[in-house]
Amino acid sequence: MSTAMDESSSPAAESSAVLRQAGLLEKFHIIRSSISFYNNVIVSASYSSPNPLSPDRLIRALHTVLSAHPSLSVGIQLSEEPTGTPSFIRLPSINFNKSEKFIIWESSSTSPGHAKEYKDLLCRLHNTPFANEDLTTLPLWRIGVLKRSYNTPTAYDSETNSEGRVDYEIAFSVHHAIADGLSCAAFHYSLVNALNSVDETIGSGVNWDIYTPPKDLKLLPSMDEVLDFGMGLKTAGKVAGFVGKSILPSFMHKTFWAAGKVPEKLSPTKIDVLTFEPYVLENLIKTLRAKKVSLTAFLTYAVANSLFSIMKIWEKDEFPKIKYVKVSVPMSYRKNAGWDNTVMSDFVGAINWDIAKFKSLEGEVSGMRKLTAELKKESTVTRDSEVGLIALVGDLAGFFKEQVGKDRELTFEVSNLGVLDPGKIGDPKKKKQEKEQENKQEKEGGEGSKTATKESEGWRIEEALFSQSASVTGPAFSVNAVTVNGSMRIVVQWMEGVFKDEVMEALVKSLNSSLPDFSR
Repeated sequence: MSTAMDESSSPAAESSAVLRQAGLLEKFHIIRSSISFYNNVIVSASYSSPNPLSPDRLIRALHTVLSAHPSLSVGIQLSEEPTGTPSFIRLPSINFNKSEKFIIWESSSTSPGHAKEYKDLLCRLHNTPFANEDLTTLPLWRIGVLKRSYNTPTAYDSETNSEGRVDYEIAFSVHHAIADGLSCAAFHYSLVNALNSVDETIGSGVNWDIYTPPKDLKLLPSMDEVLDFGMGLKTAGKVAGFVGKSILPSFMHKTFWAAGKVPEKLSPTKIDVLTFEPYVLENLIKTLRAKKVSLTAFLTYAVANSLFSIMKIWEKDEFPKIKYVKVSVPMSYRKNAGWDNTVMSDFVGAINWDIAKFKSLEGEVSGMRKLTAELKKESTVTRDSEVGLIALVGDLAGFFKEQVGKDRELTFEVSNLGVLDPGKIGDPKKKKQEKEQENKQEKEGGEGSKTATKESEGWRIEEALFSQSASVTGPAFSVNAVTVNGSMRIVVQWMEGVFKDEVMEALVKSLNSSLPDFSR
């Protein structure tokens, strides 16, 4: 008999280490990953520091972060039955002597090559699964540290920026069963605070190489334990729709274009990155507020617009087949549970939104307003949500595998993490006036004043990227956004083989121009 564990399984955990069973959405993510249909979610942040980051300082900071977030100290016990429910267990320890299995240290070679090396690191993390055999012994997260080089062909010793600071990209990759995008942001809030609090001159008697989770470790309850995901008439309508689609002729229901069939296995994730400077985002937000449209709703239609325009040029045979696209738009249920953005858990839902092929983004403001209203409404109501439908599926692994060879159900996903809390991303960057005053003091006080100024600023986060791995049964591509210090960065990711790379690169270029164009 086949099981959800298939080729490999996790060793049995001691009964005393079992914390609780996985909830509906957690089970969904665990089973999907256990059959290699999905890997992880990442939020990566650009850190700036007055001094280089040592492994010892990072490990000490991670001890603080682990103490604050119980989910970072758990493993997963898979069920031996296809319809069984996995459990979360307390890891016996996290051994930083073997951190090469979950912490990567790299340095970019040159300043011009940094962006590519950063993307390469993210892709490697996305393409590294959490193997079933490691689920009870290794943490369900990984960290990639990339030291930024300022080397150029004419200056080979530039390891600091113009402020004399050292910059790092720190990527946090995590199993989706224990964290959503906001949880990844919470990790960075805790990490930057811990890095600013570490005193490397004390604690010499502490064994920092081993972190032992407390025996009384407690996880937050699952989402479906604290919220109502019951099913009513609306759910019955969804189920009837699924059944109708399978038995009714195609002319009696909408045909969605979603870039072909579900493949047999997961192929590598590929990504591209867009950056929108504060003045661009500020103008766009002003325009959207005047039109009563949310940024997430606008991004959803902007991506659809770019897809339509690019397919018309690059895929002339495929373009006429597109009548509608179906989009997944995630949203957070944290407020419903009374939890803020500093806790780590998997507390998301999503709505599916249909968009008919259109010619002009400016002509879709009405649709954007409707999506804005729908997201606002659905984020406050959990009953009859998509999450509740998971309860109708017994054998999730079998359900996923049955999709192979069938039409993909989703065209793309748009997930907007929002704005990272400026009060939780470390010491604020000095304003121009403050720097001018400090420069004056440095001239008067010499090198000592410069060193004191640099030290006083501490660690801070200046930018971030939000992304996730490709999914075998998920959308054909995904668009993820996050804003820090007024600048919004977008990651577009797709699975190799679903689209030609040049098609996605063209889509990214189109999206890059559509945002500033809309607010002109």
